Amino acid sequence: MPCCFRTHTTGIGKRDRRPRGYSYSVNAGFTVIELVLVIVIVAVLGAIAGPRFFDNSTFDERAYHDELVTSLRYAQKVAVASGCRVQVDITATTYSLTQQSPLAGHCDPADVSFPVPVLLPSGEAMNGAAPGTITAAPAITLVYGPLGRTNLAANQVLSVGGRVLAIQAESGLVVTP
Repeated sequence: MPCCFRTHTTGIGKRDRRPRGYSYSVNAGFTVIELVLVIVIVAVLGAIAGPRFFDNSTFDERAYHDELVTSLRYAQKVAVASGCRVQVDITATTYSLTQQSPLAGHCDPADVSFPVPVLLPSGEAMNGAAPGTITAAPAITLVYGPLGRTNLAANQVLSVGGRVLAIQAESGLVVTP
């Protein structure tokens, strides 16, 4: 039956291809030098990059800048859509949008106090406060008319932290460079 069955050999006793004295043991650990280097690298990264993960001032500054830009654009749209003048008060740390009081279904053109807050679609008053130590300068009060123009005599540049925005007096356009 040599043709049909073969016997399996394990190679024991046959010529071994390994050189004498070679061991199959595998070292699965790290050397002390490798461990120390990894610890030093992690410590340096933690000391330099770690504080940046916990400092949100850059994000807060950008968010408040974008919030002011959106609020100014919203004030212009409300003034055009309603035909009523909208006043925007910007101080160093807050902003608010108000409009003229109604008179017989229209805006009262004699009203200069702007007692009615501009509402968001959710029903909340459109106003806000700067987070943390973020400030806006200079403090201004501007009014958008029914054509979307402002009452400013010249273009106005506002700085919010390290960011700037410009309001064009004639068109009311808010530009962020």
